[in-house]
Amino acid sequence: MTEKKTRRRGQALVDAILTATWDQLQQKGYQNLTIEGVAKAAETTKTVLYRRWPDKAHLVIAALGKFGNLTPYTVPDTGTLRGDFLNLFGQLAAFLERLKGETLRGLLADRLQNLEVGKLLNHANQGNELKEIVQPMLDHAAARGEIAKAEWPDRVVTLPGILLINEVLSQQDLSEAAQIEMIDDILLPVFHADN
Repeated sequence: MTEKKTRRRGQALVDAILTATWDQLQQKGYQNLTIEGVAKAAETTKTVLYRRWPDKAHLVIAALGKFGNLTPYTVPDTGTLRGDFLNLFGQLAAFLERLKGETLRGLLADRLQNLEVGKLLNHANQGNELKEIVQPMLDHAAARGEIAKAEWPDRVVTLPGILLINEVLSQQDLSEAAQIEMIDDILLPVFHADN
């Protein structure tokens, strides 16, 4: 008598898929990871994967979120706006480092072919996640008297995100030299403009 296989659903199925994705990413790398291979390893179908994740990039991002030891970003409060930006950019650089070059390049290539640059920049301009970190940094700097005001238009508050996207897309890296240049040559002059 054959044992009937229990059909997994919900979180058990998601966990099996993300585990298979993570394992495939570690064994084969981003370029050689396939939806078919993940479905087979997770003992499910491609349709099940596509129902939840529209493409390989989304699936890998979900697996990275679960297994990549990605710590959430924290609002820095180093005592200076420059120090805060250096800390924040350092957190982002550490995240990119964990992705490994090949995975980052693959994710960028897959996401960009399905996303117009205008949409990407628009998303960055409206991105609340980075704004929720930058705004408190500006509040702290204004309270210390380091900058004249804390309230800036959204396009200014999200400027660090635009700079980061540009750097990562063009260089596929976030070097320390680039971080310092963006902070010292662009961000600090902007935020100190009214002083």
